[in-house]
Amino acid sequence: MINPATNIMPFLYDLARNNNKPWFDANRERYTTAANDFSQMITDLIERLSDTDNSIVGVTAKQSIYRIYRDLRFSHDKTPYKTHFSANIAVGGKSSIKSGFYIQLEPEMSMCGGGLWIEDKNILKTVRNELALVPEDLIEILEKQSFRKFYPDGLWDYQKLKKVPSGYDVNAPYADLLKYKHFIATAYITDNQLSKSDLYDYIAAAHREIYPMLQLFNSILEDAGY
Repeated sequence: MINPATNIMPFLYDLARNNNKPWFDANRERYTTAANDFSQMITDLIERLSDTDNSIVGVTAKQSIYRIYRDLRFSHDKTPYKTHFSANIAVGGKSSIKSGFYIQLEPEMSMCGGGLWIEDKNILKTVRNELALVPEDLIEILEKQSFRKFYPDGLWDYQKLKKVPSGYDVNAPYADLLKYKHFIATAYITDNQLSKSDLYDYIAAAHREIYPMLQLFNSILEDAGY
């Protein structure tokens, strides 16, 4: 089992303080070691998580891991590197439109969780239409005590609308769900947890709790022909 505290986190701590190409080039061997450790960690976790979700059998770390290089084309922040390693484990890999399980290692900001990140307005409309008709399945998942243990904040409110979108009944039960543009939940991992022998157990348990939500959204997409 990979211990992130050995190579991954020390490299990321130093990268956060030295986010520039000369430092990165001088520490490329450290980066390679840390990146290889993260790749092995994701490989091991895919095998572990496939006990719950057999649809990810055969998904590889290479398909799942995001590049550390930042896209600077449209950003005012010109620091060249992300200060985290991250992966999205999903059928079809990290760019899949389907729900996935996300893992991020970053000093003081590590997390796991996931759900449905939506870029396509037609997919968003499909999901909203389903939730407008049948919100109960998602609400049941979100309100489970065991789910709240890992995901106490519920759904991430990034880009959430202030009002129910046009065309939907503002007085409908759980109309607040229709304000979301993405359906993601995150379980935070402390730096201390990253060095513990039960880290994989924690991540696997967080995955088991969120898996019904991943299934729900994937079934909505599949029923709609996606």
